[in-house]
Amino acid sequence: MSAKLKVFGHLLVEVIRPERCVACGSCVSVCPVDAINFVEGAPKLTGKCTACGACYLSCPRAEHDYGELEEGVLGRKRTSEEAVNGIVQGAYAVRSLDKDVMGHAQDGGAVTAVLVSLLKKNNGAIVAGLDKGKPWFPVPVLAKDKKALIECAGTKYTSAPMLLGLKQSEKEDLEVTMVGTPCQMHALRRRQRNKKKDALAIGLFCMETFDYDKLMVHLKEQGVDPAKVSKFQIKSGKFIANRLPEAPYEVKIKKLKELSRPCCRVCQDYTSELADLSIGNVGSPDGFSTVLVRSKKGKAALDAAEKSGLVEVKPLSDYQPGMSLVDKLADMKKRENLSKPLDQ
Repeated sequence: MSAKLKVFGHLLVEVIRPERCVACGSCVSVCPVDAINFVEGAPKLTGKCTACGACYLSCPRAEHDYGELEEGVLGRKRTSEEAVNGIVQGAYAVRSLDKDVMGHAQDGGAVTAVLVSLLKKNNGAIVAGLDKGKPWFPVPVLAKDKKALIECAGTKYTSAPMLLGLKQSEKEDLEVTMVGTPCQMHALRRRQRNKKKDALAIGLFCMETFDYDKLMVHLKEQGVDPAKVSKFQIKSGKFIANRLPEAPYEVKIKKLKELSRPCCRVCQDYTSELADLSIGNVGSPDGFSTVLVRSKKGKAALDAAEKSGLVEVKPLSDYQPGMSLVDKLADMKKRENLSKPLDQ
């Protein structure tokens, strides 16, 4: 007897009400009758449900077999030695050689540089941009040229429903790359199983994301005007808000735990383990990004960027702390966020 098809009502009970929803937009983007929309930051049934089950099958926090998903995406399941960080074919320290990119991007600018290189092959990329009406409010953007990619460069540290951008690209029948956090990569991979076009997946290292409203309140309470912040970054265990002409605002990350989204507290993925390329700033020297290659598609994308002269690529093993710090933080996140696995 086949298992009963699960629908939006099941998501409401199992994911949304328990605050496990990551607000990725996957359920909204796959609904064939546009019956699901975001209302006050959470998905809500606003139309007539046809009980097709697409929303449940695309949710990263709904019940499913993670090992089967990993095998379908990366060709095999991880071994016991790969338990902490997943399948990694190669680890590199990468920095952009493009001055325009480095003037706006985070760390070594590897994400933006690879995306610029891929414009020769793809129609664009789904990246996090900023709402012009609200300071530092992230929104999904379908960037189709270098200028748009550079404008969207840099980490926001709050979350946007990135899968909504994928819906737009499918309507225009475009080949795209998608950049996102671990949970968004997870959503992308669940969604791709029923779609013809497979976007290249570039995942970001992420320990947690902040609730936008809580972060804005915190900054204002500390005398920081969000509209005057030019860049956010996390370095040496500190959250930093750069602002001119004033000195940067700095606070230890540990003091901001109450600002994190509830859904982040059950996530055990630090390095976007289902991505083709995983990119962060941990392990590499200043001015470089750490890039983990997980698939042939990911390696081809990195090689193309290097061949185009857009990036400098060196083995991560040439530097300290290298993968040891990446492994340490990935293991720490798994241990701190122990929860019921999504496939049980």
